Amino acid sequence: MKNLDLDILRKKLDGKLTFSEEKEFQEWLIASRENIAFFNHMKSYQDKSMEELSLESVPYTTDLFMKRLNGRSHKVFINKMLKYAAVVLLPLSIGVGLWIYSNNQMNQSLVDQNHIKKEDLNQTVLITSNGNTYELESGVEQAVVEDQGVKIRKYLRAGLKYEAQDTIKAKSVAYNTLHTSKGDDYQLELSDGTIVYLNCDSDLKYPVSFGGNERRVQLRGEAFFDVSKTGKRFIVEVDDMEVEVLGTQFNVMAYENENSIQTTLVSGKVKVSINSNGVDKSLMLEPGNQAIWSYKEEELGCKKVDAKLYTGWVNGYFRFENQRLEDVLRTIARWYDIKVFYQNPDLKNKRLSGKLNKMKGLEVISNMIEKISDIEIEVNKKAVVVSMKE
Repeated sequence: MKNLDLDILRKKLDGKLTFSEEKEFQEWLIASRENIAFFNHMKSYQDKSMEELSLESVPYTTDLFMKRLNGRSHKVFINKMLKYAAVVLLPLSIGVGLWIYSNNQMNQSLVDQNHIKKEDLNQTVLITSNGNTYELESGVEQAVVEDQGVKIRKYLRAGLKYEAQDTIKAKSVAYNTLHTSKGDDYQLELSDGTIVYLNCDSDLKYPVSFGGNERRVQLRGEAFFDVSKTGKRFIVEVDDMEVEVLGTQFNVMAYENENSIQTTLVSGKVKVSINSNGVDKSLMLEPGNQAIWSYKEEELGCKKVDAKLYTGWVNGYFRFENQRLEDVLRTIARWYDIKVFYQNPDLKNKRLSGKLNKMKGLEVISNMIEKISDIEIEVNKKAVVVSMKE
């Protein structure tokens, strides 16, 4: 197997690989144990430059970690790596768990389920313009459907890709919806080349093929957008707010159980506009700025932030800095589909900073938080009880 260009490895760490580079990287990675070990050493070195919880004493047992992996199905990273049993024997301490994912997934591929109601979904699915629903958690790479002259392909690690067919013209605008379950996120490439990472428990409604003078999508939940430059405006609708760009990278967080909508700009420029209850206001963001629309105060503000704190989920991390415990656990609860209860309301205001790998599992993460605080976290199936240490 030939050596891999270091630039591809660096781009992998930054989550910026193209589809062809991702394929080349995967072929190189599974070629030998040495390649896997080298890459994970490289990632461990990169992580040392970032703030982390001081948790070397946390038990990191293989049984606990593998139990978590076998209970999950994920798509952005390496779904099929557990086919290679030797990989599991590598030391987990160098982070190999970041790149190995369970092959214990649904046996059937993209199953047509016309009668599934969207509100009843507990899995990641694609809902097409004719109402068909396709499960997206299988480890099969194939064409999904052809709709309005656009071929939709499902890739193992790169998610969905819409491939426009120039020879076919759509008679009308057709919309698809990508829905992610709690505990899953998904990657999507729209027909214009825009890459979208949709976080857990979110919905993105978008045209199968963009026409007219603008590109417009609708978001519920959270998504990171890497917008292609076509000369046409790209607009993200969230309730009464619009985020308008031509080509840039930004994150929008608009979960229903949050007090605000946050738009965080990584690169380029975006225009954030609000038209709600008599409030008609807009502002331009520079890289590193975050626009915040507060539901309660009905105010649109802007502040300087570390964008990595708000985009770390794309690379598989919870990241937070001086955040209230209630806010930290609300984010974690959304991923693991749990409810959090506090024996003492004052505990909600404790402050935490750190970086946590989402794939470590709720039990491990709970232990980590306990190690750096004077609280106890009791996990009981879908409920978590937070109390002071005795």
